Amino acid sequence: MKILITNDDGIGADGLHAAWNALNAAGHQVSVCVPDRPRSACSHQITMHKPLRVKTVETRDGIAHTTNGTPADCVTMALLHILKTPPDLCISGINLGPNLGDDVHYSGTVGGAMEAVLNGIPALAISLDTHSEPNWEAAAQFCTQIAPRIKAMQLPRDTFLNVNVPNLSPQKIQGFRVTSQGSRRYKGDLTRYEAPVVGEYFWRGGEVIDRAESDDADVLIVKQGFISVTPIHVDLTRRDAMQNVASVLGNIETDFHKK
Repeated sequence: MKILITNDDGIGADGLHAAWNALNAAGHQVSVCVPDRPRSACSHQITMHKPLRVKTVETRDGIAHTTNGTPADCVTMALLHILKTPPDLCISGINLGPNLGDDVHYSGTVGGAMEAVLNGIPALAISLDTHSEPNWEAAAQFCTQIAPRIKAMQLPRDTFLNVNVPNLSPQKIQGFRVTSQGSRRYKGDLTRYEAPVVGEYFWRGGEVIDRAESDDADVLIVKQGFISVTPIHVDLTRRDAMQNVASVLGNIETDFHKK
């Protein structure tokens, strides 16, 4: 398979090289286009009103391309400028840190996968559920297992997979589960600091609040030691709310026509 890898952790990320090595070893033709620096939590941002630049770089695992933009920019750059033919699959990751529940709205890793499917390329975002002492082996192995199966899934248009892997050795992984998007919110916290040169500034933090509204929620399944695989659709419409909204707003149309 021809596989494009992007990420939001940048060219130096160990998760990138773990996926790259595993897919190369499995015999896939891998192309890499990633940000030239960490771009975590940039969501589906694209670069506008300033130049977007691309460089060819030599890494310990081969030749890659970097941009000064976001993961979404990297996907677009690869599809329109770097690659001679479209890839069979885009893998965004492996991200250091989970992208569970509402994380998908903030994640640059997810943004990269979303940009790929908007351009008609099957895609998955893959993340490791830890921020320290990562064990990349299971996530890298799962990349090689799921890649050749993507086509057979016949995913609906504009749908990609969001994969989250427990930070465990392959032997301790319980298996995988197809999951729904759970709820992961952050209790807002801004800590104020004062510095002599820059003056007042704030550092954002906050307690993670997970809520599993169903037994198949991703936030719950990963805690149980399973790999979570969630189909995500880019259409955010809440269709079961449309009728109520229309009924409440119905008289506005009449008001517009009053003289």
